[in-house]
Amino acid sequence: MLQLSRAIIILSAPRKISETTFTVIDLETTGGVKPEHSITEISAIKVRGGEVIGEFTTLVNPQIPISYFISQYTGITNEMVKSAPVIREVLPQLLDFIGESVFVAHNAQFDLGFVNMELQRHGHAPLPNASLCTVRLARRLVPKNQKKNLGDLAASFGIEIHNRHRAKGDCEATVLVLAELLKLAATELGTETQIENAADDLEALLSLQYKSIRTFKPEPRHIKKIRKDTLDHLPQRAGVYLMKSAKGEVLYIGKSKNLRARVRSYFAGGEGHTEKLLELVAQVRKVDFQLTGSELEALILESRLIKLMRPHFNTMLKRYKSYPFLRLTAHAFPRLEIATEVLSDGSEYFGPFSSREVCEDVFDILNKNFQLRECDDHKLLAGQACIYYDLRRCTAPCEPSRDSETDRRTKYDAALQQVRDFLSGQDGSLLKMITEKMRALAAEQKFEEASLMKSKLGSLKRVFYRQASITASVNENNLLVLLPSENFSETTKEFSVFFVRFGRLVLQKKILADDVLTLQLDIADVFFSGATMPEECKKEEIDEMQILSSWIYYNRASLACLYIRGNTARDVPGQNQPTQTDATHSEPARQELVSPEPNISTQTTSVMASRPLPDVMDELLSRVLAMCTATSLESESSEPAAEANTANA
Repeated sequence: MLQLSRAIIILSAPRKISETTFTVIDLETTGGVKPEHSITEISAIKVRGGEVIGEFTTLVNPQIPISYFISQYTGITNEMVKSAPVIREVLPQLLDFIGESVFVAHNAQFDLGFVNMELQRHGHAPLPNASLCTVRLARRLVPKNQKKNLGDLAASFGIEIHNRHRAKGDCEATVLVLAELLKLAATELGTETQIENAADDLEALLSLQYKSIRTFKPEPRHIKKIRKDTLDHLPQRAGVYLMKSAKGEVLYIGKSKNLRARVRSYFAGGEGHTEKLLELVAQVRKVDFQLTGSELEALILESRLIKLMRPHFNTMLKRYKSYPFLRLTAHAFPRLEIATEVLSDGSEYFGPFSSREVCEDVFDILNKNFQLRECDDHKLLAGQACIYYDLRRCTAPCEPSRDSETDRRTKYDAALQQVRDFLSGQDGSLLKMITEKMRALAAEQKFEEASLMKSKLGSLKRVFYRQASITASVNENNLLVLLPSENFSETTKEFSVFFVRFGRLVLQKKILADDVLTLQLDIADVFFSGATMPEECKKEEIDEMQILSSWIYYNRASLACLYIRGNTARDVPGQNQPTQTDATHSEPARQELVSPEPNISTQTTSVMASRPLPDVMDELLSRVLAMCTATSLESESSEPAAEANTANA
């Protein structure tokens, strides 16, 4: 095997741009600059004095599957790279080709970073060559409103790209873009620097790409006024802020756990601000706010106000999104279906899911692995097994001749419970099973199938880990959520308590750890008043369910949940029922996962409600007190969840 032996290069290229050799590089890869990704194609073109003096292009076998998305984007398939050389065989040729030239790429941080990662992966020093990034150069030489991606930049110069998103096509386009940028750089360097012959000076060119693009102007009067009259008077509490124009028009709505700190960040200088954010700040003349009792309430109020007022600078949350659910129907042998609304039809609803694609991935995997029936009621009543039984995707509950009704129901109920356990984040064995199937397909070199299964596995993991913080269908999602309030301290043990009924936030309070008994009336009113699940779930409620589940997930390290199990709608005061207790702590099944998600630490406890109310109430209050104590002990070491502005301008 060819051994790579290369001394450290000291740049000895001529100082004149016209005499410098540039090697323009473009790579196609399986993903970002991370150890788990590899190069699939390399193209390098060497130029000097405006003339092409050499070319090197090759496919590379990445030795890992190329995902379906990457194949669609680049046109490079697993079949195309099967017989290509591996990177350790290509590196010596590439390094000899580059020599002591200047390394050039459109976004050099990516291409140079990938080449250096491969060099270090194979035990060699990174490239010492000088580098030139055409993106950085373009930011300093072309108009501000001109997009800097390769396609738009080439089009602005009248350059046609052939074979876009393949290494050679993009590399050829970058060579032509470089030539145009060097012309602009010659003018820039010749007029704005004091260096003799700067227009042809290589060091001046290399320095130009890092030249600051900031401009400093006196602070506008309206910002001085906002800073003086508003910023110091904003409370350091959770709430929603509304930025308004001189005419009182609402330009932007946001939320924060600390209104003063958040709003101040807009007016603390423009460094790092996007163009749209700078435009917003230029138009703001007044900032109003509404205080809320918690960050969760602020999230919900923000969503409602954005949809009501539809501010120009809010790019998200302006419309109610149609979130999909999975439901187990109320049939004798329930089916798993995708639903776009929640009805009071006796079905069990799980969700909402973040996207239709994720929902369909989970639906497909569950149907293929848990053998629930997929036929309609007409075929079920026909009493004859269909092709799904032959494919081992159904237990055939429709055939009375196969098993007794008791056995059929027992077998089907077991499959139903597996689905419930997965959708409630309690049993992760399915993740392990799918991971093993994916690895088996990869071992058989069925890379396309393995890649598709990897995509579906990603959807499964997102759903499972998120549902691990919810643990119930919408129908039974009745819980108390506790976490230290913003006023919590060593001396002030104050907690925020949220009451969730049928997946909806219905009440929130703040209590001290010593005042747990004051929750008794609220618990009775929310969970034991005899209320039934609403007949319909409005789009506003579904939107807020999504916000609630996201908030619980992102704050899982610092909160505790108490689930009230059973049909609490019928548990009215004074009604004696059999005693039944089910106190469980979450986590058991998750320990068996192949790649468990870190930091899932929500304290989760459940209590059965199907008992006399006084007994249930005593147990609820004792558990709330226990969770307050546990949470107060952990709160000092638990960092608050990072603030996420859900409607960034």
